[in-house]
Amino acid sequence: MRRLAGAKALAACLAAGGAGAAVWAAPPASDKGAAHPPPGPEHSPHLRRVGSGEAVPPADNPGVRVFPGLLSDRDAAELLRELQPLKARHGANLISPAAAAMYRFQQSYLGPAAPPVNMLRITGRPEMQGQLPPAWGYGDAFDRSKLPPALAALAARIEALPGLRLGPLRDVTINCRHHHFYRLDPHLDPALDGENVFIVSVDSGTVLTLCPLRWLKLQRAWEAVRGALTLEDERELVRRQAEGSWTGRDVDVRADARGGVLLSGDARWNWTHGTRLGVQLPGRPGLHDWFGRRDDVVPRGAERHSVVFAFAAGEPDGAAAGAGRGGGGGGGGGGGRGGAVLSRP
Repeated sequence: MRRLAGAKALAACLAAGGAGAAVWAAPPASDKGAAHPPPGPEHSPHLRRVGSGEAVPPADNPGVRVFPGLLSDRDAAELLRELQPLKARHGANLISPAAAAMYRFQQSYLGPAAPPVNMLRITGRPEMQGQLPPAWGYGDAFDRSKLPPALAALAARIEALPGLRLGPLRDVTINCRHHHFYRLDPHLDPALDGENVFIVSVDSGTVLTLCPLRWLKLQRAWEAVRGALTLEDERELVRRQAEGSWTGRDVDVRADARGGVLLSGDARWNWTHGTRLGVQLPGRPGLHDWFGRRDDVVPRGAERHSVVFAFAAGEPDGAAAGAGRGGGGGGGGGGGRGGAVLSRP
């Protein structure tokens, strides 16, 4: 009874402060703080508002840039070959047994179609006890001379993209998934990674979903109230999120295979990013993505390898864009802005 009374009180507070909360939670859309020129119209076709499916115009772009065709098929195959021994030696499963059990329960509404919960990560960032980090390190101690050839070449290709103002490289993280299990809960990457997060889809593309951070917090508060009042099954909540996203203000980003996505400015610090559990596609096994609208389904590959390059902030005039590209990285990390909302699965 006490829990129910508290939930009703919270619901009343949320309802009474609805207008003010909406203003407080209004999604920011600025690349202010990043050194790059503002995102141009060429990125709009790759960004859609969830629900309406409308393209996001440059004025509302929070700092997302999409670079299709960053890798050739040959480049991708070479990179995948290079990743295999790294996975065997340095790959770590960061999903705890308790979290894995929770995910299995939450997706059990799918029945036999529910994929095995899995992930493998290679990173220099200290994330778990017993982790064997790769030689290139992390943050101020990052040493790009320790990167294997294909990863080093890809980092250099990103730095050479026109119009970007990237500071020194601070982290390289490889994420691997299989059996169409791409679930990635909304989160902000650690502040020490730096200002710029560049995600490369090597073999399979996906849809990356951005949630305005404050709006997501309001949504979670409301879901907690509703859950307390209705005793809603967690599986129903996860199903709604898979089929309808996390908030009504989300933005979907099409991250196709062989391409890259850069998050900076508000997209880096004030919007979380994640990947929905996925939906079933008639006639195809596994789970798949949808882009902007539920009826625009994007097939997933059974396996996905992505590489995340984290760069410090560059200088507006590009003077520091080449700094730190020859040897070890360092300096200019993310400062105190941001921080993880959720541990990354």
